[in-house]
Amino acid sequence: MAFEFVDIMRAPDSAVGATEKSPFRFEEKEFGPCSDVKFSYDIGESSCKVTVYPSGSPVKYLKLRFRGDMSFVESVYSESWERVGRGAYAEWRSVMPHRPLPWFCYIKGAGRYGCYGVKTGPDCLPFWQVDTRGVTLFLNLCCGNEGTDLAEPIVACEVVQYFSEEGADAYKVAQRFSRMMCDRPVLPKAPVFGVNNWYWAYGRISFDSIMGETDYLMKMCEGTVNRPYMIVDDGWQYNRTYSGGAYIGGPWEMPNERIGNMTELTDRIHAKGAKCGLWFRPLLTLGNIPDEALLTKAQNGGLILDPSHPYTLERVRRDAERIRSWGFDLIKHDYSTIDILGIDPFSADNVFNFMKAAEGRMRRKNKTTATVIKEFYRAIQDGAGDAEIIGCNTVSHLTAGIHSTYRTGNDTSGRHFELTHRHGVNSVMRLPQNDAFYRVDPDCAAFTAQVDPQLNLDYLEMCAVTGMTTLASVTPGILTEREMERINGIFLLADKDEMRLGIKNYDRTASPEIFTDSDGSTVREYNWESAYDGSRSVYTWMQ
Repeated sequence: MAFEFVDIMRAPDSAVGATEKSPFRFEEKEFGPCSDVKFSYDIGESSCKVTVYPSGSPVKYLKLRFRGDMSFVESVYSESWERVGRGAYAEWRSVMPHRPLPWFCYIKGAGRYGCYGVKTGPDCLPFWQVDTRGVTLFLNLCCGNEGTDLAEPIVACEVVQYFSEEGADAYKVAQRFSRMMCDRPVLPKAPVFGVNNWYWAYGRISFDSIMGETDYLMKMCEGTVNRPYMIVDDGWQYNRTYSGGAYIGGPWEMPNERIGNMTELTDRIHAKGAKCGLWFRPLLTLGNIPDEALLTKAQNGGLILDPSHPYTLERVRRDAERIRSWGFDLIKHDYSTIDILGIDPFSADNVFNFMKAAEGRMRRKNKTTATVIKEFYRAIQDGAGDAEIIGCNTVSHLTAGIHSTYRTGNDTSGRHFELTHRHGVNSVMRLPQNDAFYRVDPDCAAFTAQVDPQLNLDYLEMCAVTGMTTLASVTPGILTEREMERINGIFLLADKDEMRLGIKNYDRTASPEIFTDSDGSTVREYNWESAYDGSRSVYTWMQ
């Protein structure tokens, strides 16, 4: 018997859609067919475009069903709308019909792999579902937690698929499909390696500490051709507090007294031979803003700006432009998904919770959430000019094609290795997207007295030999002479930016340990379980 994956390069077998006027139970037969959303499924040579039209009422959801025998499927791979970690891990799992598979999925069965996805940069938030009798594509077309009042048609997404030959390598299949999903990736102009001071200082930084850290960085990077990055993370801004419920927002117009003059800071870093990077949280601020540009109020007293409003877009553009004018070569922007949609909007398997996650109401109702988020990213990129951008707490498929670098996982840790393992190592499952979507950033190796330096060196080496960003947080002076020699060798590898080892046994792991080149002649293997002889079970973010 021949097993065949369901073909989606054809008209769907059924479609249901909901607008603001549709019943809540629009998917049930007693209300159907509920086809309140007007759409077309336009079949091309290599993809299908889903076009959604004004439908007489603000559009919310569109569900397309493709029927076929999928009983032979053994496992399904899925990730997250945003970063992985904290319950939304990148992993292969059994078939579960209701599980949302954001953006794309890989399917293993009968010795072959099938891939379903949408191209990057869609104007919706889509997910797939796989069951034994078919495949479903569900499009969230909402604006915040309400319907979108379309004034004109939109191409909500472009659908692609790929089916491998029998016996194909899972990692190579994932690489090929990643390239199919992104037509125009934006990549860094030079390798991204160096240090970020968050995971040893945790915001308690000063002009002098940054200068000392830069000196240490240059010792670690002796002999590199490209300049390494000294990335200044949270803690530079004027209104930063450190008590319970700390405020970590803007305005982003000036540093605090510990930092002093930003132009002097970047001039000194450049003079030492490094590039400069700076973190900011663009949507959280204090002070007076127009009422119509307020999305919601934060618990720490800050104001979260509405990313759909022109005032916000111009403000974040100017903030990025100002940071670039201070002399920063890289900008890392953070927290926007949380600020727009609420805490962990994508972490639950219950899809309805995700749809209702937005805490505030966007004032501009004629654009989908996905469109609003893309325009927000573009405003930051426009302001940054030729500076590199790292999107942190940004949405994966919407970041691709706009920013050059993407934080793929939740935070690593300088307090224990468990979070580095759970979040950083698991996020390396997204390695097939490296240089296909953007440069993958699995976050920092954190060198502190609380974490085994050999594990951190292994983690950092893994980043270098796979061609990802190679970033560390290093407590100044902590490395022994031998450790300094090894980290120098790692940064020299990152500087050359030539190695691209892939993940061995990609379809049998969620914690990559073995990395190899295409012919198997080079192999690197790491033991992440050595920290706790397994996994640490009892821990907090602080200890």
